[in-house]
Amino acid sequence: MSLLTPLPLADRYARFRDAIFSGLEETSASLPLLEPLSELDLQSLWFAGAFGHEFTSTDGKAVKIVDFGLWNSGPGPDFTDCTVQIDGINQHGEIELDPDARDWERHGHGANPEYRRVILHVFLQAPEQRFFTRTVEHKEVPQILTSMAMLTQDARPNRSLAAARLGRCSTPLKEMEETRVQSIIESAAQYRLEKKSKRLHLAVTAHGREQAIYQALAQTLGYRNNQQPFLLLSQRLPLKRLKKRPHAEREALLFGISGFMEKVCFEDTQPATRDYLRQIWQDWWRLRDECQRWLTVPQLPHWKLAATRPGNHPQRRLGALTAMLSIWDSIAAPLMEASRWSQASWTKNLLNLRHDFWASHYTLLAEPAAKPMALIGETRVQEMLANVAYPLLMPERTRLWAEYLELPAMLDNQKLRRASLRLFGEHPQSAEFQKKLHQQQGLLQLYEDFCLEDESACSNCPFPERLKEWR
Repeated sequence: MSLLTPLPLADRYARFRDAIFSGLEETSASLPLLEPLSELDLQSLWFAGAFGHEFTSTDGKAVKIVDFGLWNSGPGPDFTDCTVQIDGINQHGEIELDPDARDWERHGHGANPEYRRVILHVFLQAPEQRFFTRTVEHKEVPQILTSMAMLTQDARPNRSLAAARLGRCSTPLKEMEETRVQSIIESAAQYRLEKKSKRLHLAVTAHGREQAIYQALAQTLGYRNNQQPFLLLSQRLPLKRLKKRPHAEREALLFGISGFMEKVCFEDTQPATRDYLRQIWQDWWRLRDECQRWLTVPQLPHWKLAATRPGNHPQRRLGALTAMLSIWDSIAAPLMEASRWSQASWTKNLLNLRHDFWASHYTLLAEPAAKPMALIGETRVQEMLANVAYPLLMPERTRLWAEYLELPAMLDNQKLRRASLRLFGEHPQSAEFQKKLHQQQGLLQLYEDFCLEDESACSNCPFPERLKEWR
């Protein structure tokens, strides 16, 4: 199948998508008032709109919150994908809420690149002397000074506030026949798969098929926060270079250029870790000089470690990558030619990966786990199937679409939960549209194309009205 000839469902969804626009917002509930209020309580009250929607900034400008965005549970600003109107001009970005204005600098936000998209700084206290909020690029951020007096009388914090409000599209979706809803989700899934396919085949054209496979699989090991550092490593250490090295040197290069070897003190490690590090250092000290240009601070990968689950720590993911490289031919061969593809055997190879050290350690400084752990679990394999294997192979073997449709759903992430809540709320029907991997992918595509593109908090969204036209 030519990439220039989209699959029928993908083409149908593309026409539907291009014709409309959609939106996003959030909800609130009530819990007994907690005293004193924590920062999380303040965030929940702000997110529920309990402080109001219209304010005056500290420099006298009219500020209106058009869309409170998403309540961020990970590292970075407190609220993302927000729309704020300042003196009648809409701005799209992020909002940071602090109990005290000076917390911006106390917490290092001013020097953190992750806060460069903040468009509003909200706080409850401020010093008598004027305090300015500035990003790492020295851009001044508008400020709002709030107070507890602004709260409505029945305002109550709710830390379990839903990640996404029920959208207006939920009503027509609930009234549509199940087959019609399934149809639009499947079409969106095919469109998403085709987008990934085009992007992956561009990498094949630029770097060759095997290198593109290696880069794409490495990125999936980075999860959401560390995809870019893993891509950077796979580019600095191309597959051709690594394949010429013995396994021990590959591991030394990956952990050395990652920067992790520079930060570990042998005295702080467990006995098993010291033995493992000595093995790596035996090779790394000889290779280090030729990699020196990548070991300065600006050149080192920027790893995001905050709010990372131990099993997903990039050090352990690097261990998984070295294990993949040790059986690389069995991983790459089924992806090099579509005729050699076997989903069952490919999955089995990944689930059976072994590494003497990383099978029982989360990080270089962690104590050994009580029992061995899988290097790559079933949900990560699902990500690889959805983002690498099927997008790569589908243009060459279109009947794989039927196989793709049968893959069970195993993914569970914040964006997927938001998408489901946005489109279906708590309705039992929503479970029927999340049983398969392609359904989850379709929901994510709908959410990204419409909900995340809207800046009107759903009020100006034509998507609900246009749903009636889907046949």
